[in-house]
Amino acid sequence: MSAKPFSAGGHDDPDTVAAYVAAADRRADERLATAMADIFLAERHRLDERTRIAILRMTEATVTALEREIAGHAARLLVARGLDDVAGILTANRTMTLDRLIEAGVLRDSEVMGEIIAQARIDLIDAALIANRMPGTTAALLGRLAESGDGVVRTRAVAYLVADGRRRLPAAERRAELPGELYYRLAWWIAAALRERLGAVQADGAIDRALVEATQRSIAAYDEGERVEAVAAQLAGAIDATPADMPRLLLEALVEGRSILFSALLARALAVEPGDARALMLDGDSDRLWLALRALAFAREDMARIGWLLSEADAARDAERLADALDPVAALSPDTAALVVAPLAMPRDYRAALRTLARTRAS
Repeated sequence: MSAKPFSAGGHDDPDTVAAYVAAADRRADERLATAMADIFLAERHRLDERTRIAILRMTEATVTALEREIAGHAARLLVARGLDDVAGILTANRTMTLDRLIEAGVLRDSEVMGEIIAQARIDLIDAALIANRMPGTTAALLGRLAESGDGVVRTRAVAYLVADGRRRLPAAERRAELPGELYYRLAWWIAAALRERLGAVQADGAIDRALVEATQRSIAAYDEGERVEAVAAQLAGAIDATPADMPRLLLEALVEGRSILFSALLARALAVEPGDARALMLDGDSDRLWLALRALAFAREDMARIGWLLSEADAARDAERLADALDPVAALSPDTAALVVAPLAMPRDYRAALRTLARTRAS
């Protein structure tokens, strides 16, 4: 966002000039710090352009859709209360909050952006998996599950197909499916940014009440259980795969471009949270995924098949080092490999507290 032009409001006021210069100095310092951080960012941590664009598009689509929902209902309430002019500002066909949330730094929230980044990367990986599929390869896993003789599996598979279809929208329409707590957080940020945009208009609290009611309405209508991650976890529970079936199921999920189902099946087998299993799948900078698969007694050839598919589809993975990475992992016993994954079975808040104390001790 560009800086506002200098204005003294027609007054020869030294304090106004001093404040403007101080603000300009702060912005210059921020630009320098940002430029330096970008210059010295390690290449392995740098997002490729395609991934960066996908994340930005999803962020914009998510904020814009929720803003329109809240602003639209608040405007209807304001019209009913005779505040048509204010309602008109809210219903203008433009995004009013995204730039402000970025400027305020709230979108640097690691949980909110972590979720958006993960979902954007999953979308790209799934698209690549489908594009890379060998000609003649059949994608029959979901079709088979949707026609299962087990009614629970059949129902969950159909529900998963519906939920998974919702996320395969054009990039401009693809919203992140946030966990409830993060959705609520974002909704209140947007409401606050809308109120700030309306300026100093008081209207006896009517604007605040309308925005609060509209936000509460959006929160109440949000069904966290409809998220594709939640539906995939239910399907994985219904399948309840045996250890012998896991290599085939995970491989089939990837062949079909169903990374979220892959994560859900892996989470079920490891008895960890789906988000933690997804993090293992997306971690191209370590061998944690191979250790997790070895903890499930996967043979080297099974890990290699999965590793090859992911390395070809995920820009964060290096296909050339796959063989070197798998050899020492395959030499481990499953019990030894399980020691590396064991901390994931602990509650997430407990692990976060341990990391916080470790950082404090290191500093």
